[in-house]
Amino acid sequence: MKKLLILAATLGLSASLASAQDDEAAIRKLSGDFFAAWGRHDVKAMAATFAEDAEIINPFGRVAKGRAAIEKLFTDEHAGPFNGTSYTATVSLRMLAPTVAFGDWTSSVTGMHDAAGKALPVFEHHVAVAYVKKDGHWLTAEARPYAFLPPPTQ
Repeated sequence: MKKLLILAATLGLSASLASAQDDEAAIRKLSGDFFAAWGRHDVKAMAATFAEDAEIINPFGRVAKGRAAIEKLFTDEHAGPFNGTSYTATVSLRMLAPTVAFGDWTSSVTGMHDAAGKALPVFEHHVAVAYVKKDGHWLTAEARPYAFLPPPTQ
């Protein structure tokens, strides 16, 4: 009986670990899909990585609620300062529950230009991301891109 309980516990733990690894891989793929879509400037594909009821507040304070509004925000950004840019990021993940995860992206946008066409510096930033698993698929529920400010001078 004792051996049976140990075997059952081991199998349960193995299944849980495999499931968590599968979830993490799925979230990393979702994030990678967003980065690839950015590189193609495919705003529809970028928005498709977000849940229908998702929300984003970009680093400039613009709020978009819902996938359609998020697609509009990306459309506007990629017609302006992000047109022709490249996006790279390193993703850190923490599973909070079987259907909820938190991500932090350490990100860079290169190739930005101002309205006059002058090259802008690389935009180094982070993105705090809440992921949710809906109907077996991971999606972005919330995204908050932000840039660190320099510390105040003394």
